[in-house]
Amino acid sequence: MTDFERYVLEEHVEDFNDGIIDRRELLRRVTLVTGSLTATFAFLDVVGCGSTPSGPPAQPVSRASSTPQPFATPPAAPTTDGITVQPTDSRIKEQTLTVNGKDGATLISYSARPASGKPAGGILVVHENRGLLPHIKDVVRRVATAGFTGLSIDLLSRQGGADKLSDQAAYIAALAKQPVPDMVSDLMQALSVLSGTGVGSKVGMTGFCFGGGMVWNTLVAGADVKAAVPFYGPKPTDITNLAKTKAAVYAVYAEQDTAISGTKDQMMAALEQAGVPHDSKIYPGVGHAFHNDTGARYNAVQAEAAWVATIEWFRKYVR
Repeated sequence: MTDFERYVLEEHVEDFNDGIIDRRELLRRVTLVTGSLTATFAFLDVVGCGSTPSGPPAQPVSRASSTPQPFATPPAAPTTDGITVQPTDSRIKEQTLTVNGKDGATLISYSARPASGKPAGGILVVHENRGLLPHIKDVVRRVATAGFTGLSIDLLSRQGGADKLSDQAAYIAALAKQPVPDMVSDLMQALSVLSGTGVGSKVGMTGFCFGGGMVWNTLVAGADVKAAVPFYGPKPTDITNLAKTKAAVYAVYAEQDTAISGTKDQMMAALEQAGVPHDSKIYPGVGHAFHNDTGARYNAVQAEAAWVATIEWFRKYVR
């Protein structure tokens, strides 16, 4: 089992422990990755997963009000369709950017830019382990309302992406088997396309959960970006080359997501060695995926705070 596969499986266990999925669904999801019930039971025994969730089902947290921002922020309450910025929003304009992998494959992508004026830069948005879903497209549009060109690609494009692999568990299982260097290569190609839209070197990237981990992996691989904001991203197996990055990094962590937030000091030490601007915050009272307004752990208060900090970071360093 690779470190990446183990991370995916541990996310399923976390969903079960938080009451988001039942044991039958846990077994189904884990077996899609392990390939057999025997291996599934062995894994669950190793991680100490019981037969019942360890707590009540997670409940999304809404907010009563907030200070209006000049750009779109996460919604005040959970959504069912993941759409908070309509494609027809007067502040933005959808556009088609063709992204090809190094093997020539056309990658499924989504992009939006400010409706008027020259973009301040380009931001690559890396999806969670469920693919290029409406929520991630919405995040791309939020980026556009802040004055940047936003772009996201589906890292399972060659298999048809999230549209074809509509069973989220099947998508996650397929993603877990993708070689990390291959996915990093596709992200590098997307960054190159962003640079070619007229923003030049003014490029940054952000990502969520699995996508946050891919942000770290892309930085380790030497991505030429001005800034990066990984949201609760798992630490890559080897972070040695993170000490060579030129990117300014703001890392978002969740207090209850201890497996990932526990790696914060290692990541910050590597960035300190790199000598680049860096900062991090463990957002209080929230768990993994608290920014996703379609998920059970959504926390509107902390999601807004983290997103405002993200845009401020990009405005400061993507220049």
